[in-house]
Amino acid sequence: MTSAMNNDVCARLAEIAGPENVHTAPSKRLFFSTDLASQGALALAVVRPSDAQQLAQILAFCTAANLIAIPRGGGFSYTSGYTPLMEASVIVDMRGLDRIVEINEEDMYVRVGVGCTWRALYEALKARGFRTPYYGPMSGYNATVGGALSQGSFFLGSTEHGTTAETVLSLEVALANGDIIHTGSDSAQGVGPFYRFYGPDLTGLFLADTGAMGFKTEATLKLIRFPQHQAYGSFSFEDGAATIAALSEIGRAGLAAEAYAWDPYFVKIMSEASTLREDARFLWKVFRNSAGVIDGFSACARIALNGKRVFKAGTHIIQIMIDDHSAAGAAQRLKQVRDIARRHGAHELAPSVPRATRGMPFVDFNVPERRTTLRNLPTNSLYPHSRAPAALQAIGKLLGENKAEMDRFGMSVGMVFFAVGKTAMCIEPLIYWHDEQFFQHDRIAETSDFEALDNATEQPAATKFAFALREQLKAVMKANGAVHVQIGKAYDYLPTREPRVADLIRAIKDAVDPDGRVNPGSLGLT
Repeated sequence: MTSAMNNDVCARLAEIAGPENVHTAPSKRLFFSTDLASQGALALAVVRPSDAQQLAQILAFCTAANLIAIPRGGGFSYTSGYTPLMEASVIVDMRGLDRIVEINEEDMYVRVGVGCTWRALYEALKARGFRTPYYGPMSGYNATVGGALSQGSFFLGSTEHGTTAETVLSLEVALANGDIIHTGSDSAQGVGPFYRFYGPDLTGLFLADTGAMGFKTEATLKLIRFPQHQAYGSFSFEDGAATIAALSEIGRAGLAAEAYAWDPYFVKIMSEASTLREDARFLWKVFRNSAGVIDGFSACARIALNGKRVFKAGTHIIQIMIDDHSAAGAAQRLKQVRDIARRHGAHELAPSVPRATRGMPFVDFNVPERRTTLRNLPTNSLYPHSRAPAALQAIGKLLGENKAEMDRFGMSVGMVFFAVGKTAMCIEPLIYWHDEQFFQHDRIAETSDFEALDNATEQPAATKFAFALREQLKAVMKANGAVHVQIGKAYDYLPTREPRVADLIRAIKDAVDPDGRVNPGSLGLT
């Protein structure tokens, strides 16, 4: 596009959202065009609407002007979900749509703008004695509701309640032409958003799509009463097979709100992860979330005394968080978890990590102490419980075959495991390596060192190998029957569908975005 055309585009965006909400500085555009894994084409502009009507006007304008429109939430994607494929793109910063619209205690739902962070939503609901069943990713200090809905996120509450999609009742969505539609019972005039499955599930159409089908503007989520009692468990294992067997049994039994595990390398990484400031903050949070002053001091003392001593080198560790509405119920669940873990050869540890997680469920990753040249590249995969052991073995075999090359680059791989609902097991390898060049992307101040990157040399060999290793991991996962979340542009979604299903998905895309202006490339849709 010519300079004059660029100016016209930015002027129109400024008319819609206000000049203070349109950014054209190269460093700003570069930051918003880069996720935690890769840099896309340099977007033309970044715009931050403050309500659904502004967003709808932006989409209608972009479609009419043959521009690509891409939604971005908190920005914690590793799968190119919002990185542009071409420069004629406008990145829409969705964090301006952050209002909690309604907390309906009688009908047990909350309506919230998709730019609201999970932390803000959690704290607002907790103050009134409520919570959503799934209540956010660990990055929920900054991550937004809409981002998690688009990525198929799971973490807090997910062993008991499943992924974020299972918490959604209805959506408000802006389509490529600027139309605004509603799903579920909210699509009928005068009914409201309290029920999802009123006819075909159109709500699901706009979930886990990385914004490929439309821009979610508002979500209605289920509420549950905030569980008054918790119990915690930590268990170490000598090998991965026993770990995953125990985690699988705990997940299938429906005993825990969250049940996840770390392999030995990830145990080492987590033992070094937090800063002194965060240690102090989470102790204060543990104190505030305890049943009383004595219980609070007791919990903090146990964490302070045991702390990271539970991170014994060479062990796998399962972390368990249990919710219940009675102390006896929580204790009974923990007893059952303990029995399962012991049958699989576990050694019980002081549960400092799950206590800390509940004391401070969301981590602020945007702090200067976290800025480092050490990168990590996760590759998630989910399996039925019966196929998880073979998948773990195949992943381990692949990493063994690549060990010499990994050693040459000083590269390591850690793995985390998560029981998702009663039916799925997540195995997620994370590749760790150093990349001085990527350090120029400042994830803290929302700027990038544009000049340094502009003069950067060719991508480091270690980084090239890390991405090649991810492709090998994806192939092994596919061979073992994996599905994925946070699909973005990184996983082979559309090519792996049945031919008729792929045709149907393309037809739906054509119906809601006939010109292909909304985040092309996501889900494999171009």
